[in-house]
Amino acid sequence: MKNIKIGPVNLYLLWIVICLSLWLFIPVLSAGTDSSAQAPFVIGIYVIVALILGIFIISILNMFLFREWVKKFWHVNGFIALITGGIILYFIIKMITL
Repeated sequence: MKNIKIGPVNLYLLWIVICLSLWLFIPVLSAGTDSSAQAPFVIGIYVIVALILGIFIISILNMFLFREWVKKFWHVNGFIALITGGIILYFIIKMITL
């Protein structure tokens, strides 16, 4: 049996594929709601929030789990961490100042 090694890039791609597959199931998940309900919108926003938080957590974990990769490609991991962290910080500030 082949040993499957999940690297940092594969970890990002796996999370994106999981979130996109959940995005495709939104009509199935909201099938029992009223036609004027906002359930598909809310579930879609939850998927986007999970995508952003998951990518941020993966970028933080990559610093500890894949040290050699981060030493080579620190700019990729740092860019992803800064962008997703900035988005999270922006929405936290917006929620506080409501």
